[in-house]
Amino acid sequence: MLETIPQSRRERRIAARQAQILDAAAHVFSQKGYQNATTKDIAEAADVSEGTLYNYFANKRDLLIGVARAYADEVITDMETIQPEGYEDLLAQFMANRFRRGRERRLFMVFLYESRWNEDVRQYYVEEAMHHIIALTEQHIRDLIARGVLREVDPAIAARTMSATIMGFAALFELGISVNHGSPELLGTQVTDILWNGLRTYGKNGRD
Repeated sequence: MLETIPQSRRERRIAARQAQILDAAAHVFSQKGYQNATTKDIAEAADVSEGTLYNYFANKRDLLIGVARAYADEVITDMETIQPEGYEDLLAQFMANRFRRGRERRLFMVFLYESRWNEDVRQYYVEEAMHHIIALTEQHIRDLIARGVLREVDPAIAARTMSATIMGFAALFELGISVNHGSPELLGTQVTDILWNGLRTYGKNGRD
C-alpha cells in the first residue's frame, strides 16, 4: 500500500528529507552496487552528514529496503493509472515510462547480480519489490479479464510476461545491445502492440 500523504509541516519535512536520502541511495547503489556503496557515499550524494542520515535510516540495509519500496510504489502508481478505457494507449505509456528510466535499469542489473549471494538484496529487492509488483499486475489482469477487456489467459503467466519484457529490455539496454526504437514512447507503443495483438495475422485481410 502507498503511504498516506503527510499532513503536518514536520511530517512533510521528514518525508522530503527521507526522499532526498533515498534518491541519493538509489543513485549510489546504481553506480557502485550494494556491496561497495557506503553510508558515507550516500550521505555525500544527499548533501547531508552521516549523522543526519542515521536520524532517518538505521543502516545500509534500511536504505536498501527504502529504495526497493520506493521503486515498487513508483511502478504501482504508474500501474494504477491504467484503466480499462483506453487500456492499450495507457499500457504503452506505462511501458514508455519504464523504458526511459536509466537509473532504474541500472538498479535492476545491480540487484539482479547481487541477489544471487546477498540475502539482504534478495529479500528486500526481489521479495519486497518484484514479487509485490508481479502480484499486483496479476490481480490487475484478473480484473480486466472479469470486465471483458482482456481475453481468458492465465493471469500469472501474463503478469510475468509483462514483467519479463520490461526487465529483458532493461538488460539489453545496460548490456549495450541497441534497439532502434527512436524514443521510449515509440518503443512502448511497439512492445504494447506485440503484447496486445500478438504476432500472427487473422485471415487473408489481416486481423478480424
